[in-house]
Amino acid sequence: MLLSGTDNHIAGLGNMAEFTAPNQKGKPGYEGYLNENVAPLPALLKDAGYNTYMAGKWHMGEEPEHYPAARGFMRDFTLIPGGGSHMDDMWGAKGERQLYTKNGKPIQALRPGFYSSEDYTASIIENINENRADGKPFFVYLALQAPHDPFQLPDNWLDRYKGRYDAGYDATRADRIERMKALGILGAKATLFPRLANVPAWNDLPADEKRMSARKMELFAAMVENMDANIGKLIGYLKTNKLYENTLIIFLSDNGPEGNIMEMGRPWDNSRFENWGKKGTFIQYGPAWAQASAGPLRMFKGFLSEGGIRTPLIVSGTG
Repeated sequence: MLLSGTDNHIAGLGNMAEFTAPNQKGKPGYEGYLNENVAPLPALLKDAGYNTYMAGKWHMGEEPEHYPAARGFMRDFTLIPGGGSHMDDMWGAKGERQLYTKNGKPIQALRPGFYSSEDYTASIIENINENRADGKPFFVYLALQAPHDPFQLPDNWLDRYKGRYDAGYDATRADRIERMKALGILGAKATLFPRLANVPAWNDLPADEKRMSARKMELFAAMVENMDANIGKLIGYLKTNKLYENTLIIFLSDNGPEGNIMEMGRPWDNSRFENWGKKGTFIQYGPAWAQASAGPLRMFKGFLSEGGIRTPLIVSGTG
């Protein structure tokens, strides 16, 4: 919808390609890729004289004629499917090898030490810098994977939030709500959607389950801060090169906190507790922390409720 300016059905993605139902297959609006009925924004801007750059997750077609390079992006560094490892192993959620492209061509390996938020941001900075002298305006689509599962981090980020969530999801949610009320974001008398029926109270959990649950939230929070730090690198570059004041920045989340546990076969999964967050592990935080992350709103990703379809949006720029 963002790249086409149309409803997602018109653009060919009435459902994600991998979840197309039998009654949807072959029907208009369910092609499973950004179709030819729409004129993508990057293609229009490229025709208008813009340099167009993309880095990150695509998830809008897996054939060469549907790659970002075929839909208006002059430069790209792209994870073509909808998700997978954040590290250099290139593995997907089901254990399959993921497809990445660089400027429209599949690549066979990522640099040793690759980390999604860092490398995608670096690619955008490199692209802007490469053509900065030509005087053309630029359009950037930085589609960061983070904080999509699996929760993974560089080693020096793994313990960034150690101990921060030991009080648990009930206390964390309550503290956030009180802070929102104090800031005037919520009315003083606002009530909450109750804890989900299938989520036990934090104080009823055994000690080992508390530790594992808190660790999942620690990793998630560190991923968000790492993402924020890399966005800061991009903004810092724009400021240093006197581009910031002439740049409109739009930041948004896609579809709410992920509370669904995807139990899929992952032959690469090495998720012993001591390894959590490292390459080869697949960690999610489940419905309890998703509900805490959604704040006062009801439910989370995958549900047509405010916690799943009302998400953050920031627009920043001169004027």
